[in-house]
Amino acid sequence: MLFTSLSTAVTVFLSLSSSVSAVPVVTRATNLNTLAGILPQSDLPKPDGLELKYVLLGIGTQNYTCTTGNATAAPGTTGAVAKLYDLGTRLNADPMAQWKINTISGLALSLSTYGNWLDSYLKLEGYNEWLGNHFFTKADATTNYPTFSLNKVKATPYPLAMVSKKDAFDAPKTSCPGAKNEGAVPWLRLVDDKNLSVGGVNTVYRLETAGGKSPATCKGQKESFEVSYAAQYWVYGPKA
Repeated sequence: MLFTSLSTAVTVFLSLSSSVSAVPVVTRATNLNTLAGILPQSDLPKPDGLELKYVLLGIGTQNYTCTTGNATAAPGTTGAVAKLYDLGTRLNADPMAQWKINTISGLALSLSTYGNWLDSYLKLEGYNEWLGNHFFTKADATTNYPTFSLNKVKATPYPLAMVSKKDAFDAPKTSCPGAKNEGAVPWLRLVDDKNLSVGGVNTVYRLETAGGKSPATCKGQKESFEVSYAAQYWVYGPKA
């Protein structure tokens, strides 16, 4: 679903608030087999031979840089930062999951500009369990690894995926374009090919993106700037 304005998101949120009075306590699913069967469709290679471990909602910023005095240059990227919330536990038991999946990122991004409204929406739907953070780990002078640290998961070691981009797919035209109509960042398949990950995870799909895309050039931009985004991260690992 395409949320082209904040007013649309607010209307949807209010309708949800009036129709649901309470959300039952969420217990973490032992498997996500139901969700695994409704992975959002794209041209990205399928996660064959892997098991779906987590489905996460990431809300944060894509971070960019510009060279001073070069207005025609394309912005560079320094990665992203985001908080990661548990979607999988709730959606795996939700008979409406396949119709909700493509609405969550856009609605969450739109509501994030309204202060506490995002928190209220996450609690209402049962998506408010914060599992960790997404950031980039600098390995050397030229390599930054997208990192997904689920340090709030009660496991030893806790799931930590350090991955590299292998495949990209343009976000569908129906994706939420962001608060300033900047466009949605691509969908990605990220894989750990350096054996840096622990905790039973090694592959991450960035799907159902909303916002986050950089402008085409640095004209009018600061030396460093952020663009708000939301995305779903489908996290896989070897079968148990």
